[in-house]
Amino acid sequence: MRRVRHIVVLLGACAALAACNDTRDLAPAEPDTPWPIPASSLPTPAEVPPVSSEPEFAASHRYSLPEVIDIAERRNQATRIAWEQARQAAIGVGMAQAAYLPALTASAIGGYQHVALPFPSDLVSRGFITANTEEFLPTLAIRYLLFDFGRRDAAVQAARQLSTAANVAFSSVHQKLIFDVATDYFLLDGANATLRAAEQALRDAQQLQSATEALQARGLDTIVTVDLARRSTAQRRYDLAQARAVQHAASYRLLSAMNLPPTTTLQIVDVSNRPLPQPSGVTMRHLLDEALRQRPDLIAAVAKLRASDAGIAMARSAFQPEVSVSGNVQGNLGQVSVDGAPYEGVVQPQAGIFLRFDWPLYQGGLLQNRLHDAESKRAAAADAVAQAREQALRDVALAYDQLETGLQQYDAARALLTAAETAYGSANDSYVHGVGTFTDAVSAEAALAAARADVVQVHAKVLINATSLALATGALNAGAAEGLLGGER
Repeated sequence: MRRVRHIVVLLGACAALAACNDTRDLAPAEPDTPWPIPASSLPTPAEVPPVSSEPEFAASHRYSLPEVIDIAERRNQATRIAWEQARQAAIGVGMAQAAYLPALTASAIGGYQHVALPFPSDLVSRGFITANTEEFLPTLAIRYLLFDFGRRDAAVQAARQLSTAANVAFSSVHQKLIFDVATDYFLLDGANATLRAAEQALRDAQQLQSATEALQARGLDTIVTVDLARRSTAQRRYDLAQARAVQHAASYRLLSAMNLPPTTTLQIVDVSNRPLPQPSGVTMRHLLDEALRQRPDLIAAVAKLRASDAGIAMARSAFQPEVSVSGNVQGNLGQVSVDGAPYEGVVQPQAGIFLRFDWPLYQGGLLQNRLHDAESKRAAAADAVAQAREQALRDVALAYDQLETGLQQYDAARALLTAAETAYGSANDSYVHGVGTFTDAVSAEAALAAARADVVQVHAKVLINATSLALATGALNAGAAEGLLGGER
């Protein structure tokens, strides 16, 4: 009966412990009430540093594209993450190579044990004896794999290829960062030039309005014409405000790409009048070949394909036996007391050496499925290579075509600007001297404003297209981005 009570008490204690482990109160209490964040869950300054004063930028200095890229690369977290991932892959090579070296292990176990053992009753009347044992067993063991049918070689090869893929991925992250920064840089430069064009358009509209008001004061024009001129000036003020908003947005995008706070004051070098890059007789076929040779995503895909080949070799070698040698040096430091008799001790060294042979004969299809999995990963890696190759060809072809058509568009925009300037000069002079109409003058002014905006916007677009082509071929770096600003056009 006492044993039953003990069992009931034990079960009650287990139930109480289970009730103490009910953690449902950690979740929100009600589905319609926000969870109040406890103070203990708030991040500490060490975990999330507070906003600090950023290094000031010289207000009078205009930063070139390489300078902006350098700042972005030093402050970007994505490049740091990719760098750590590349380091981890390199460490993985060392972990795989460790299998070539012997494994040396030191261990020790010690303790006290009281045991009761059955014993013949004709020798001991109670039918059992008790023993108290105290032991300490230090051991030094070594194991060295002698032969494994190439499993270690395949593991190291796979790790090396994955390290290559991680390194190339690190370069790809840098190229993507350079592309984003250069694109935002050119967009901001185009927005700056558009803002200047809008300011000039406002001055032209104000000049035309002044001429209209002067003619109307002399009775040579009507109040309707003056009102139309004032409307045109108001339109130019609106266009200027809109251009300023676009310029601010472009500035914030560049600061974001550089990982700088939006309060940073940053001025860039004006490149709106710099020569545009030229293909210089380079054929698309040459660019396609260059892309297939140096595109980071394609190189990484090929490295992963090679790693998958090594994975198949590893899976196949698992069907073969392993031969290893092991040995140990051990000491037995202990004593034992039987039925309360005085302790008898032993302090003796022990040693052994063994040749071990392991051959997996049956594991429930585990090895076969590992091989099937490796073969499937290899097929997927081969498809990824083909996909990366086709994507590279499409990217290069599209970027090359956009650059060519962009250059043609820029030439047309320059010609249109020249014609618009001539037309505006003639129309404005004719109107001021009373031989032309206001309609012609205001139409020419609007066309000139649009032509100025088109030129600067197409200029920025061509620079972005050239950056896209450099990225598509895998040749984009800070030097290449600066080289986009030195053409012959």
